[in-house]
Amino acid sequence: MSAPASVAKPRLGAALAWGAWMAMSAAALLLLVRFASNVPSWDDWDMVPVLTHNQPVTWDWLWSQHNEHRVPLPRLLFLGLNRLTVTDMRVTMYFDVLVMAALAAAMLLAAARLRGRPGTADAFFPLALLNWGQAANMLWGWQLQFFASVALACVALLAIVRAGAELPPRRAAAIVGLCALLLPLCGANGLGMVPALAAWPLAIALLPESWTGAPRSRGDKLLLMLGGGVLVLTAVYFVGWQPVPYHPKSRSVHQTLETALQFLTIGLGPATRESWPVSGLVTLAVFAATGTLTIRVWRDRPGERARAAGLLCFFAALASLALGLGLGRDGFETRYVTLALPAWCAVYFAWSLYGGRISTPARATLALAALATVWGNTAFGLGYARELRAQLGGFEHDMAAGTPAHELLHRYGTWLHPHQEITARYLPMLRRAGVGRFAALREDPPMLAIPLDLRPIETTQLTWQDSTARVAGPRPALRFRLPADRLAAGVRLRYRYLSDDRTLPYISLRWKPLNAREFDPAHFYKYSPTGDRANWERGSFDAVHDSATTLTVWISDTVGEISITPDFRPAVFHIDELSLLVPDRSR
Repeated sequence: MSAPASVAKPRLGAALAWGAWMAMSAAALLLLVRFASNVPSWDDWDMVPVLTHNQPVTWDWLWSQHNEHRVPLPRLLFLGLNRLTVTDMRVTMYFDVLVMAALAAAMLLAAARLRGRPGTADAFFPLALLNWGQAANMLWGWQLQFFASVALACVALLAIVRAGAELPPRRAAAIVGLCALLLPLCGANGLGMVPALAAWPLAIALLPESWTGAPRSRGDKLLLMLGGGVLVLTAVYFVGWQPVPYHPKSRSVHQTLETALQFLTIGLGPATRESWPVSGLVTLAVFAATGTLTIRVWRDRPGERARAAGLLCFFAALASLALGLGLGRDGFETRYVTLALPAWCAVYFAWSLYGGRISTPARATLALAALATVWGNTAFGLGYARELRAQLGGFEHDMAAGTPAHELLHRYGTWLHPHQEITARYLPMLRRAGVGRFAALREDPPMLAIPLDLRPIETTQLTWQDSTARVAGPRPALRFRLPADRLAAGVRLRYRYLSDDRTLPYISLRWKPLNAREFDPAHFYKYSPTGDRANWERGSFDAVHDSATTLTVWISDTVGEISITPDFRPAVFHIDELSLLVPDRSR
């Protein structure tokens, strides 16, 4: 005997939604199995000294800036996961995917409980949270930082949508307050959401019940402690904080708003970039309609004020993050897909709760939008994953074949780290610790340093005397010429630097053979402060106490002329050494 339609339809909806969850979870794990690499990339390298026991775990290190971020929680998670399992950059990648799968499952359950039955449209959650459009984050161990803040935001969202009959508002607000307290420990991407998110528990504790809809919560000590603690921690975050030099800045209010809208739009994946600005206008309409709907519910339905106020604070938190990114980032940066996802999940819940007669079509539209982007997101993720694997897999192959370290850095430097000096220092740490395939790393042959004459053939917008440049303009340059072309493995620059405003330098180096009229843009290397703030001045942990900075650029190229840009601002730049490095054939 067949089941009644009233029973069969929810069963079918549940089967489709959970089937999507299983398929998307399996696909995300398959992406890692096929393309993930144990070769550190970019910010991963900043964890290498600690993972290999070459750097102690101290509070100073945990709290030190990483670019503009303070990330003690992701650092501890990264370190703990590797200590509990094995030192491998892929450990955190699998952890991230499993966390996103768990969040998608929790949202499926929450959506079904809110309506009293599951629905096919709930497939929106796994389609959005687990698609390959996040490949740039899923295949990067350090992006645990992003996933940690997103996980806390999603837990806060789940607490908000359950506030009311399922969960007393006071308890829901306490969960949100705890998440807000942890978010600043995940970096600026968490901090950007904090003030607006912390406003909800503080409002419940401070405002009359007629405003908050939360009975017997005014003056609640726990909520006051959590909200106050969030504000204090936010203030402490900026004690001793320094902005990162040379990060781009928005040129206008219009650019800031456009970038913020791009950030929210890309929450459905990189595929949305193809239909910009239409996708942006649709995103703006969706969030404007959702915000208006939630405000009306707060105004007209006293019994829903606690939850509606929580959702409004959540939307404000994501809007705050979007505006913060709009001040100096690329809104269509594919890594930001993950950060924008909670906003779209909140939109889905808002229409599930308050959409009334149009709740079903609204949810179906969101699910169809997520489904429509799957192909484009998958194509992007597959292309990115293949290129990443080709580069890092090529590095592993060449390392196993005995290619010297300096040649590996020359071939794969842009995929490993923007500063070769860091990877050159940290690669031996991985070899000594027996991490993965790094036991096969071959040491560099002995190098001869051939000093260059420190009398430049040309100077631009600076004065030069006694090996010291005093920068006077925004486009300074020093140009040195060799007597004849020389095949060099690398260039070594040892310098001391002091800017008028006490910031750290941006140094670039170019090279070319004598017969080339212009410098090839591909023959270019720059150094600017990135990574852990405690390590910026000297480039890496084990060189941080040097009196001068040594910058080694592995080029494996013919050199006849070298051009150095010492900075773009007034500064004193003293060169202690400028040498070509060539293999010592006498040994």
